[in-house]
Amino acid sequence: MRPAITKQEVQLLQQTNASVKMVDIRAIEEYEKQHIPRVMNIPAEHLNDNLIVFDREDIIVCICTHGKERSQQAAELLYHQGFKNTFYLLGGTAGWLNQETPLAKASTDISLLHLEAAMNNREN
Repeated sequence: MRPAITKQEVQLLQQTNASVKMVDIRAIEEYEKQHIPRVMNIPAEHLNDNLIVFDREDIIVCICTHGKERSQQAAELLYHQGFKNTFYLLGGTAGWLNQETPLAKASTDISLLHLEAAMNNREN
C-alpha cells in the first residue's frame, strides 16, 4: 500500500517548488459538489487513460472524499504504472477543507530536509 501524506506535508512540498500534482479521483459529480482549489479531476476509472498528464518525477497526491480506499487504490495503480512518488491525501477533501490549523501550527515542526527524508524512506 502506498503511504499517506498530510495537508501540511503537501503544503511544505509546494513551497519548495517541487512538482506536486494533486488529482481528485472522484466522479465528476462528487468533484463539482466540493473540491480542493486548483486540484485536477481525473476519475479513478480514467486514470490509465490519462497517464500522459504526469511526469515520472512528479509527486502525485491522490484525493478522494475521506482519504481511504479509493485514493489509496489510485495511488497504488499509479505506482504500478511506474510513478514512484505516489501518495494518498490523509483525510481526503473533507479533511483538507475542514482543517483550519495554519501551517505554522502543525502538530510537528517538520523541516524541509526532514520531510524529504521521510518521503524517501516511505518509498522503500
